Amino acid sequence: MIGKLISDYIMTGRSTSLKEAPQGIGDVALFPLILPLFIIVRGILKPDAEYLWTDVLRDSIFILPLFFIWISQIKHPLRMSRMYYLCPMTKEERAAYLKNAYLFRGAFHSLLILVMCIALYFTGKVSIFALLYILLDGIMFSFLSNVHDSKKDFVRNVFLKPAMLTSAYIQYALPVSAFAADDFIFTVCSFAFLLLVELPLFLSILHAVNKDIQCAALSEEDYSRC
Repeated sequence: MIGKLISDYIMTGRSTSLKEAPQGIGDVALFPLILPLFIIVRGILKPDAEYLWTDVLRDSIFILPLFFIWISQIKHPLRMSRMYYLCPMTKEERAAYLKNAYLFRGAFHSLLILVMCIALYFTGKVSIFALLYILLDGIMFSFLSNVHDSKKDFVRNVFLKPAMLTSAYIQYALPVSAFAADDFIFTVCSFAFLLLVELPLFLSILHAVNKDIQCAALSEEDYSRC
């Protein structure tokens, strides 16, 4: 099963055009718009710090896995290739396959986030609480998915993705001793934002993902009308 999911993940990524994926082109264009926010955040948190080649390396460690995950979510929509709709599969079997493919993709993305956090730990001064925030935030980000055709969930996605990445970058770029005695308050506020703002939106998208899977499991024609 795992081998099949891996091969299907690779083949789907190769065969899916960004134009075919739900909100594909618009979603790709959104990522570069977030990068200036990172520059602004760094300028605020480290106004006098010189930008060295080591900073370029650390920023690349942070940004590149997230960019890969972003593109992967676009190129792996919640639907099966056409040949699966021609196979004698029931709706339940299709739904089970789609759920497994979605969970595999999210788990693979989460593994990239974990590797990123380990690399950040060994390449820069990032506090344990900041790494924990980045890990939790990144795992939620890993399981996001572009739903087929829902303006409501697209708006949530458009807000949630930049919010997740920007809040994670603040944790990453913040000097360990920046707030001194106030670091506890900052940590509490950060995790409150994650739990009270990001988590409810994330759960609402998971609900939309489940609906998308059930719709795609009916048939290719029914999915096109969802």
